[in-house]
Amino acid sequence: MSNDWTGERDRALDFHWRVPEGILASAGVPACPDRKHDAARRSILAAVCIAADTAPGEGAWISYSRRRAFYANQSRYQGLAYSYDRVLRVVDELLDLGLIEEMRASPGAHLLPNARQSRIRATPDLIHAYRDAPFEYETKRSRLILKDEAGDVIGYDPTRQTRRLEAELDRINAYLGTVSVTMPTGDGWEHATRVVRARNDKRGTWACVVPTPLPEAYRVFGRGRWDRHGRLYGWWQSLPKGARKDLLINGEVCVEPDFATLHPRILYAARGHVLRHDPYETGTFPRAEGKLALNVALNAKTMNAAAAALMDKDTWGHGWDYTRGLLKAVVARNAPIAKDIGADRGIRCMAVDSAMAVDVLNACEKASVPCLPVHDSFIVPASHGAWMEAKMDEILTGVLGAVTRSPATIIG
Repeated sequence: MSNDWTGERDRALDFHWRVPEGILASAGVPACPDRKHDAARRSILAAVCIAADTAPGEGAWISYSRRRAFYANQSRYQGLAYSYDRVLRVVDELLDLGLIEEMRASPGAHLLPNARQSRIRATPDLIHAYRDAPFEYETKRSRLILKDEAGDVIGYDPTRQTRRLEAELDRINAYLGTVSVTMPTGDGWEHATRVVRARNDKRGTWACVVPTPLPEAYRVFGRGRWDRHGRLYGWWQSLPKGARKDLLINGEVCVEPDFATLHPRILYAARGHVLRHDPYETGTFPRAEGKLALNVALNAKTMNAAAAALMDKDTWGHGWDYTRGLLKAVVARNAPIAKDIGADRGIRCMAVDSAMAVDVLNACEKASVPCLPVHDSFIVPASHGAWMEAKMDEILTGVLGAVTRSPATIIG
């Protein structure tokens, strides 16, 4: 068993795919009369096999928790089979069968600066047994997800607001389910039975997605509140931007218009100003670095935290003096919102842009325009590109006006 904890971030264990009952025996898995235990087995087997598919030959891992508290309220999101006792019992069973291997984290390791959970991965025998087998998809029981201050998923009680948000998301997913997405083959693309890999030409790396049978999105709120974050997520967002332009939407080549400089615009409006310049261009530092620095700082609680976040990026390559100088230049360039830089405004701006995304999708549905959302951009057939840009401008104008009239939602 390997004890090397380095490498790419592990995939998290979820119960959204299952190995079909009819092929369990091909890996030597015995029958089980307990339906929930059987569902947990099939989900964990699928999860480790999909992880192996995402990085063939590299032994990709799945992280899972051995803390009982972690599983509280998880059945809302993962189903009734996802429980502390059942997950740990299935892991032990599959270890005994020689179908997975494990690296077990020490108690409390999740609290360390380099937090880690226990991890499992498929053995070569399991990968061979299910190599070409398609798996069954189990849609999320609840696509409305609430996280706490630490970023952990938590439960919530139904209210009028949550029922409205759930109904709204159900309508969006019914609409997304009518959108046909075709990924190309050939150079820069690799298709396997369960996953698709696309090359990021800017970095020379590969991104991997696990497409669902129909496009669907889930929505994540933060800080235990329904007015923080709220963005929509779908598998297509994990494709590199350069690869997304190669998608076919309902058989047509696509474009991806976006809300440029959206969060700075929102904050300028909240401060009673109109953003009329490029907020990322400092005149001293490269624009790409100014863009990264401002966006990182808008999501940081302090300027020191913003500097640390930049320094922590593998591709950053600059020292502390350079990083702090860049941040000072970004603040000077954006004096009207200086108080909002390094002040944790990003999560409030996300609440605004997520509501805008819902408005865009509702407009697309009404106009019968197929669309896939990517936070502040939208993938649509090229024939609808001009319509989409006009609709986005209309929605943006209305939102910035509303923010100017009621700035407390952003800076209060």
